Amino acid sequence: MTSSPHALLNRDAIEHNFNHLKRISNGAKVMCAVKGNAYGHGITEIVNSLENTDGFVVARLSEARLLRKMKVKLPITLLGGFIDVGELAQAIDLQCDIVIYNLKQIDILESFTEKKLTASFWLKIETGMNRLGIHPKDASSSISRITSIAWVHKLGLMTHLSDAEDKFNVKNSTQLENFRKITDNFSGDISFANSAVIANYHHIMKDFDWNNRGEIWVRPGIALYGISPLKDISAEHLKLKPVMNFISKLVAVKAISRGETVGYNSTWTADQDTFLGIISAGYGDGYSKSLNSGTPVIINKRRVPLVGLVSMDLISVDLGPNPKDKIGDEVLLWGEGLTIEEVADYSNLTTYSLATGISARVRRII
Repeated sequence: MTSSPHALLNRDAIEHNFNHLKRISNGAKVMCAVKGNAYGHGITEIVNSLENTDGFVVARLSEARLLRKMKVKLPITLLGGFIDVGELAQAIDLQCDIVIYNLKQIDILESFTEKKLTASFWLKIETGMNRLGIHPKDASSSISRITSIAWVHKLGLMTHLSDAEDKFNVKNSTQLENFRKITDNFSGDISFANSAVIANYHHIMKDFDWNNRGEIWVRPGIALYGISPLKDISAEHLKLKPVMNFISKLVAVKAISRGETVGYNSTWTADQDTFLGIISAGYGDGYSKSLNSGTPVIINKRRVPLVGLVSMDLISVDLGPNPKDKIGDEVLLWGEGLTIEEVADYSNLTTYSLATGISARVRRII
């Protein structure tokens, strides 16, 4: 069995999504999130397709290092920041815009002696996510401490909304107002909008009373790839186009009789004589084991259901009693015509988990 799944990436869809998100962000600067292997889409392929972005966002030093090896000259925001002097030195050497999210990091900055390069930073403010960030009561003193360091070239302020997927959650307004107070009359750039904020609250880039003396940056992630960041609202409704078609092939077609079971643990039993299609895809490729019987795939323009458990390299589908499908036929696991959002509904996973779970052995093809 030599057939294997691949991810076909649509460059036009990437450009469409970027341009749409840029447009509704009312002139904000855009740093595109390509962490997690560009949400499973392939960091090299995606970065090379984002010619008009103002910068990139990564979570790990290894991701920043890869971008610099690709000769990326644009700003790279390192969300993961640093936990010691060694990581700080590496981040500076990679010319990252480094996120600071606790007071210990400021202590490290103040004691840092290898000042051969200047560096730029973002100070993350905790406004309600309760994950990473400086407490608002420490914001003013933290800003003063960082900006007083001679080799700090630039400082911006950022925050993260915990419930932006829900447009009517009052916590969003509370977080934004708390951040507005801290950024009022601030002399640098600010950032508060991920994909969900851009989709649900893009008007605040223009209408909210932001009074900083710098740029506003948005940082789209999942929406950039044509996947909805919102609850119960489709990507199509948000005018986003799926970037990835996750595709494989039929490698076998076989008849089974009523009453026979399929796959590990015999979790599915045929209720009639039928034909199985065996597809070269499994959890080793990122087609999650959490996907249940009934999950649709598309073969020859028709939907057929997954049956039995997903194994590492193979899945089985019920082709019905009189199929015309044959070995070598293409199978769409998700993409245009079968959204990843719909597929995720057949599991206990989010679209984020499905997309980022696609493994390294799956070829990404622009």
